[in-house]
Amino acid sequence: MSEKKILKNIRSGQQESVEILIKKYYRDIYTYCFCRVEDRQAAQDLTQEVFLRFLQNLDSYEHTGKLKNYLYVTAGNLIKDHYRKRKEDVWEDEKIQQTADKLSAGTENISDRLTLQEIIRGLPELERELILLRYYQNLHLSEIARIVSMPVSTVRYRLKQAEISIKNKWEE
Repeated sequence: MSEKKILKNIRSGQQESVEILIKKYYRDIYTYCFCRVEDRQAAQDLTQEVFLRFLQNLDSYEHTGKLKNYLYVTAGNLIKDHYRKRKEDVWEDEKIQQTADKLSAGTENISDRLTLQEIIRGLPELERELILLRYYQNLHLSEIARIVSMPVSTVRYRLKQAEISIKNKWEE
């Protein structure tokens, strides 16, 4: 079945054509993703996301070239996003490490530092961000308030709550 026919059938709601499309290109897109990320699970997730994105944007897709090329471009963009996120995650872990080091200054015990890292990592996202901005970036409350779009008083309160949360978990 031609690409044009498959696309026409998908647009008319034929689920079988979606399955045909996926079967036709899945292996190529998966192989491409796997060769780029070298992680089976990530490659499967990325491949699935390629097809989901294509189906979500089907109405705006114009069949001017090979569909396979379009899927490769989508996969390439998702892979770039994947690596960008991984770098952010690694950087986030480094920030948590350094923040824990600063908070535990004077603590010689490595297991204490690791415990503190885990406590910080377990905080809700906003509280973790506030702790990192305050103790790692050494930002003033007014600067943090602008970054997170909150009043200074709210930042001060949420930061205090995060510090109390860290202290309570530390003492457990």
